[in-house]
Amino acid sequence: MDLVRSGFTDDASGYTISQIFGALRPGVETVQGFRTRLLQNNGNQQQQAVNNLFEAYYYN
Repeated sequence: MDLVRSGFTDDASGYTISQIFGALRPGVETVQGFRTRLLQNNGNQQQQAVNNLFEAYYYN
């Protein structure tokens, strides 16, 4: 079971499966590294919503 912050609503949108997997390239070894690469590769698209999503799962 995933631990997620109570009352959280995922507002991140607009990412394709290809964009998500594209961020999982060599050199990404942590969840935080994945978040950084995902945002960098996609022009910081939905930056606040993505950061909120990672925070909701306690990966801040």
